[in-house]
Amino acid sequence: MENFQNNDSLKYLELAKKEEELGNYKEALEYYKKSIEEDTNNVEAYFGWNIINSYIEMENKLKNDDDNSDNINKHMELFNIFNDFLDKRKN
Repeated sequence: MENFQNNDSLKYLELAKKEEELGNYKEALEYYKKSIEEDTNNVEAYFGWNIINSYIEMENKLKNDDDNSDNINKHMELFNIFNDFLDKRKN
């Protein structure tokens, strides 16, 4: 059976996840973008890119609006659930 996954896309995906774990979200976004460019069918890279992009937006809003913490917490909970899902899917 032939492996249809693009190795470069997977390498960039792994780099994105490492940067994400380190809290380097802008760098993670760049690697997710490169992963998508290498393989436009890499659904995990699209999800990662969208989640990190949303997280950066939430982080910026939090810096500008202290009263918005309840909404930020809800988004963070969703972010954590999605990450757990991806981790379980990998195993």
